Amino acid sequence: MLSLSLSNMMMRKSTFAASASCAFQLLQQRQMETGTFPKSPSFLFFIHQHFTTSTASTTKSSPSSITNGGFCSNYNNLHSVADAVASFNQLLGIRPLPPVVVFNKLLGSLVKKKHYSTVISLCKQMDLSNIRPNVYTLTILINCLCHSNRDHVHFAFSVLGKMFKLGLQPTHVTFGTLLNGLCSKAKIIDAVKLFDDMGKMGFAPSLITYTTIIKGLCKIGHTTIALQLLKKMEEKGCKPDVVAYNTVIDSLCKDRRVNEAMYFFSEMVDQGIPPNVVTYSSILHGFCNLGQLNEATSLFKQMIGGNVMPNTVTFTILVDGLCKEGMILEARRVFEMMTENGVEPDAYTYSALMDGYCLQSQMDEAQKLFNIMVGKGFAPSVRVYNILINGHCKSRRLNEAKTLLSEMYDKDLTPDAVTYSTLMQGFCQAGRPQVAQKLFKEMCSYGLLPDSITYSILLDGLCKHGHLDEAFRLLKAMQESKIEPHICIYNILIQGMCTFGKLEAARELFSNLFVKGIQPTVVTYTVMISGLLKEGLSNEACELFRKMVVNGCLPNSCTYNVAIQGFLRNGDPSNAVRLIEEMVGRGFSADSSTFQMLLDLESNDEIISRFMRRSS
Repeated sequence: MLSLSLSNMMMRKSTFAASASCAFQLLQQRQMETGTFPKSPSFLFFIHQHFTTSTASTTKSSPSSITNGGFCSNYNNLHSVADAVASFNQLLGIRPLPPVVVFNKLLGSLVKKKHYSTVISLCKQMDLSNIRPNVYTLTILINCLCHSNRDHVHFAFSVLGKMFKLGLQPTHVTFGTLLNGLCSKAKIIDAVKLFDDMGKMGFAPSLITYTTIIKGLCKIGHTTIALQLLKKMEEKGCKPDVVAYNTVIDSLCKDRRVNEAMYFFSEMVDQGIPPNVVTYSSILHGFCNLGQLNEATSLFKQMIGGNVMPNTVTFTILVDGLCKEGMILEARRVFEMMTENGVEPDAYTYSALMDGYCLQSQMDEAQKLFNIMVGKGFAPSVRVYNILINGHCKSRRLNEAKTLLSEMYDKDLTPDAVTYSTLMQGFCQAGRPQVAQKLFKEMCSYGLLPDSITYSILLDGLCKHGHLDEAFRLLKAMQESKIEPHICIYNILIQGMCTFGKLEAARELFSNLFVKGIQPTVVTYTVMISGLLKEGLSNEACELFRKMVVNGCLPNSCTYNVAIQGFLRNGDPSNAVRLIEEMVGRGFSADSSTFQMLLDLESNDEIISRFMRRSS
């Protein structure tokens, strides 16, 4: 039914919006539509020491580029920065000088191609040539300063100040450009201050300025403040558009606040603003991240019923969500529906479905999909190889996984820490920690820096197979690399020592945790209690059990079961029964191993026998 609905919709003649414009694209569009402005005195002496002039002044333009009395008919057709600079220099040679709007058009063409530093340099030359700027010129300069690779936003503020001194009135586009620049540099506090100052100066915020600030707040995780601003926007009579709603809906979904996102979705519809593909895709992503696939599928059907065409991103989100929940058959059907309806999968779609097959250990299907992807002209990335390597490791096909590592180098793809960590974990789990050690050394020799996860994987493999000396040498190397071991690392080492009879060393390491200021977790205490009971030290284990509670670390179900089993093995049924009653009182229950031990002892131990009769 879903496939049929989508097919019917695809056959209709209506065209559906595929994406929403961002606020800054609106700014750029309005800038390019701006007309001429009154001339004003020169303005750029304050930045002479900060920017260098272009060195391309001697380059000649093609004759066809200059028309209409020496003015270029279409600067968008210039092929390079050198051509633009040559045209600029030719304009400087015309007498009388062309109006500033002609220079603005040339500068605007360079801005479209993101040649910000060149525009800044040409603006300096305009100043030296006594070409008086208008508001549009200064707005272009502010835009370039904001988007420069260097942090020149403070110079953009200086340009705004100069604009006021020259008696020029900035427009909403000027303010929007500066706000967008501040937000892009994560200077949100400055952006909010400028936003407030606009009101004090008599500039009522426009839809664009509101949307820019909302987008900036969401970008740094201040979603709640962004929501308050959206409400304030409505109170001030500035109706939010689909871009403003999409911004807050997407941010709410990323914060896993999907129910709130759905509230704003409904509000948006009630306001007569039709949701577009971006709206639906954001909420779909939110539902999938929460594992709420029923809600995601229902929304997908609603999207189709509302004549909004899913795009590649939408389909990929749904494929990925289904795969992560193990619903590989459903994911494959969505993938096929996508191609049947003329929406082309991209590399992310293929990798999402491949990951689904790998998680289900269906490596042959994953490999087929990989081959199809390559045949479609998509160059496999490091991430794609990591997905396949992980799948082979989970399926214990370690030779195939290692072959893929060699293939990456053959294709000039540099494996990352994830690649090596995945392989190391695979070999450790297969009982081959020595191979994992070789991979670790190979990784370091290629200049890849292992992180705490890499060290954890290798340490765990070494400790589980009794290579404790190598594990402590690796710990020392980790500390020498300025990576401070976290509690999980210490848990691995303590577990290894307890397992292989190094209780005294485990005790010492456990005590040093408090000296280092590291708080043991419930796992740490459980491992130590288990180690003590394994050596028959019931009293010490009982003391540590009570001490963990005093230290504010409450035992969990695993702690209780480990301790009870240890006491039973050591012939201490009294402590075992006492802990069972405490465990049940806290809402935990005996696991199958504990229960079996109690059944085995029932006929031979009087305390256990009485307890079992009372319990039944």
